[in-house]
Amino acid sequence: MHSLLLGNGINRVALQKEWNQILCELASKFDADDLIQHLNDKPLSMFIEELCARSGGLFREAEHAVKVAFAGLLQQISPIEAHERVCAPFKVIMTTNYDFTIEEAFAGPMHLPAFLAPESRYSLFRRHQAMGRDIWHVHGDVARPSSMVLGFDHYAGTLQKIRNYVTEGIEVKKVAHRVSSPVKGGNLDFTLNSTVYSWVDYFLRDHVHIVGLGMDFTEIDLWWLLLHKRRRIHQTGRVFYYQALVGSAAADTAVTSLLRSLNVEIVPVIAESYLDCYLKIAEEIEIRIKDYPELFPKPARDVEDDYVPGPRQRQQVRQTSLKFPKPNETPGA
Repeated sequence: MHSLLLGNGINRVALQKEWNQILCELASKFDADDLIQHLNDKPLSMFIEELCARSGGLFREAEHAVKVAFAGLLQQISPIEAHERVCAPFKVIMTTNYDFTIEEAFAGPMHLPAFLAPESRYSLFRRHQAMGRDIWHVHGDVARPSSMVLGFDHYAGTLQKIRNYVTEGIEVKKVAHRVSSPVKGGNLDFTLNSTVYSWVDYFLRDHVHIVGLGMDFTEIDLWWLLLHKRRRIHQTGRVFYYQALVGSAAADTAVTSLLRSLNVEIVPVIAESYLDCYLKIAEEIEIRIKDYPELFPKPARDVEDDYVPGPRQRQQVRQTSLKFPKPNETPGA
């Protein structure tokens, strides 16, 4: 069971505007050209918050206006060979992209929304289907600008929603009980045994391939999920991060260093152009899918956070608590 997490890399090869160009145009629309000079020194999420905060009206109305304008600046691009080659091996595709290029690559205009639960702002259950593939827009989509995760508050809210879903459960409209991740309870066949599940469950269960995604540290929801997947006593799936490098040798970065610490395999791919990089990445993906045809066996208990100590264990913890010396004491005296 292999899933893909796709970022904006291939879209940029297919002539999607650079983020900085989009943000400059966005700032101009709201008479905030003075913000552009510091654009490279600010995370995208905080730039969006700053743009909204400068509005004289209600913050939520300003946020909606900014998201609608942002959605209008995103071009619907035509899929290229790299989209098809990278996405073809997967039946489950998670993407941080807001556009529907992936759906267009396989179904043209015939793709359909197939949400598993109603949502307006968040995207745990926001699924689209195209030719037998499930595409999950984990940060929202242009069809509903309010769902697009742009500002820091929305990132924080998304993380809160995900964490609650994975741990204690969340309220879902039209469902009588709290809904929590079936993977947490050991249900790995959730597509058969659950009526409501999320892309989060695929992320925690499957072998995940990350392509075309810079993994900016602002994307706290994705980093938390990687950390949570690593915290599991036993992982049922690996994570592969494909590092596209044009004309240069592989080099360790802050992102790859942290990913490696979280048990992610870094796959450097070097080519003469980014297009060639992504075509070579498609080949690397096929190799790893063959190498890992199944999930790893799952033991009876595999999540540390699930453990709730009983009275005897709590007593043992109290009895063996570490005692630190007082400030005026000398250890070993």
